[in-house]
Amino acid sequence: MHDPMPWDALLLPLVLLLPAALPAPLGCLHDYYGVHVDAAGVTLVDGTRLPYDDGRDKSFAERLAHPDVLDTFTPPYPTGPITPVTTPDADPGRARLDALLATVYPRAGLVHVPFVGTTIVVHARVAPAFARVAARLDAILAREPHLRRLVLPLGGTLNVRSVAGTDRQSAHSWGIAIDLNPAPSHYWRWDKSAWRNQLPQSIVDAFEAEGFIWGGRWAHFDTMHFEYRPELIDPRCRPPSAKRGESADTARITPPPSTPAP
Repeated sequence: MHDPMPWDALLLPLVLLLPAALPAPLGCLHDYYGVHVDAAGVTLVDGTRLPYDDGRDKSFAERLAHPDVLDTFTPPYPTGPITPVTTPDADPGRARLDALLATVYPRAGLVHVPFVGTTIVVHARVAPAFARVAARLDAILAREPHLRRLVLPLGGTLNVRSVAGTDRQSAHSWGIAIDLNPAPSHYWRWDKSAWRNQLPQSIVDAFEAEGFIWGGRWAHFDTMHFEYRPELIDPRCRPPSAKRGESADTARITPPPSTPAP
């Protein structure tokens, strides 16, 4: 099988061909997921409309439960050095468009992928990205075998379930997420104190370089968790302006690491 290009080379220059008034996040959803978009939002194959900005002033809980497209890009996802998350409810990427993900990742598309000495079940559309992460992790663990305990045994990949404590669907339901070893990890429902983390920069970079966001970037931290959301890391996809009281300085996504895969 042809070896796909890295995630940041897959984004076709279609954003340049779409109407100039189209917000960048919508162009990226079109390119990464193949959905129909116009200036007002996304239209799925079954006719479901997902508005770009529904104009509602929402609480944090409402943004998670009923996000528009712009809510999923706000606050922007940061890459780069790991830093403690101290801003309450700063959970970039936790808001998901469930209807879009269910359409793009149907249950029929599951495959088995070798991953750091074991086999995982993921969706075929993201299998190449998981394989590239696995290659990066293999190289890291060969150099630093003491880090293996932070990765294995895995907490799981495919698991059709709701997010703990909610009725929202988990990213694990679509085969696009993975949990590393839960034992040394930190999770906000277990650790009732401040943000904590043991994962090193190298492991986080290995995932983010291939389009995965990390739950350790959240105030509601989940340091074992990674999910494939390349549109949130690609700097070309950032909203054209700040949203609902967010300063323009914070409406920015740092480019992913440029280090080539080992």
